[in-house]
Amino acid sequence: MINRPYYLNQLWKARHTDFIKIITGIRRSGKSTLLQLFKNALLKDGISPDHILHISYEKITSYPLEKASALYTYIKEQIKNPTETYYLLIDEVQELEEWAKVINGLKNTFPLDIYVTGSNSRLFSGEYLTYITGRYIEIKVYPLSLSEFMTFRGYDATQKEQAFQEYLQIGSFPAVALTKDPALIDTINSGLFDSIFARDIIIRGGIRNEGIFLKVAKFIIENIGNPLSANSIAKTLKSQGSSVSADTVDNYLTQMVNAFVLYQCERYDIRGKERLRTNGKYYVADLGLRNQLIGFRKGNMGHVIENLVFLELLRRGYTISTGLYNSLEVDFIAAKGADIRYYQVSLSVMDEKVLQREVAPFYKINDNYPKYLITMDPISLTDNGIIHQNLFDFFLENNEITTEPSVFPTSDMNE
Repeated sequence: MINRPYYLNQLWKARHTDFIKIITGIRRSGKSTLLQLFKNALLKDGISPDHILHISYEKITSYPLEKASALYTYIKEQIKNPTETYYLLIDEVQELEEWAKVINGLKNTFPLDIYVTGSNSRLFSGEYLTYITGRYIEIKVYPLSLSEFMTFRGYDATQKEQAFQEYLQIGSFPAVALTKDPALIDTINSGLFDSIFARDIIIRGGIRNEGIFLKVAKFIIENIGNPLSANSIAKTLKSQGSSVSADTVDNYLTQMVNAFVLYQCERYDIRGKERLRTNGKYYVADLGLRNQLIGFRKGNMGHVIENLVFLELLRRGYTISTGLYNSLEVDFIAAKGADIRYYQVSLSVMDEKVLQREVAPFYKINDNYPKYLITMDPISLTDNGIIHQNLFDFFLENNEITTEPSVFPTSDMNE
């Protein structure tokens, strides 16, 4: 197992706080491994093994504990000294019946420091919120960043272009990055696609028409970075001979967002300072999934790198929207507290007309927040207050994902 200090640090810093720690993200993004690494760190820190209760609902041995009464009995039996802290680690907690009610009850009954993982954002919807609102910390885990991918694949900085080409083709799931054999990589990606789409979306979401669903998914992923709505998707598919209602499309979109396959980027009116609820953009969590659905294509690279920049900003903790200033558009407004940044993403701006088109919105925005133009051009400079940054420099620049030192025990973490 290769450490991911950025996420482990978040868990370690949250240790002993009076919150349930919930690790979320798309299936196979590394949540289970993160939980195991955290367990290893606890052991290295001197925590007794019998004070760490680790349950994985992905393992058949844990199936009997899916019932609340069985889990309660098991934990009660394990806690020998109620004056000491015990660590409860649960993988894929959504498999536990009435999980939020049960977890909150356990927290209030036993001396537990609780960590759980989940692969669906429905964890935070409906009745679940009644039991956990204000009582949890969410740690969002994403597939590998380019810098993490290079570490997993054994690349150094001089091999960044080769690494990037692989990143585009095979995607960013940890299991894929750790595999060298091309045929096996294809098999793994195919299995991931089937697991995520069939198990987490089609079956869990009660989707009856798999064929129509996959057509909708394919259309959205072919149009990453374009403004879309359920109505526009339904109309386009109808013109192509596939009859589907806007309500059904909206349900499919919700299911894919809930499973962390897609992320929605809402629009924001910069002048009016209000969020717009129509025609948002969608980006896919992993290019390997995209390639499984529509095949690897060298075209549309502008939107592909836009997708990657969007994901990288998410990893860095930003809330992201698309900015509108009259008829002009800013690809991303990234906000993290008082840290606000504007981003334009383009394959190249060596053509003067393209350059002027990309920077035009920046000249209309009258504030002092930094404005970035990210391209694959081999230059990085600042001109008229606009920071022109090479794509690789953006991905590999010093940030907390790539440079944050570990705050947890690191020696022999994988033992």
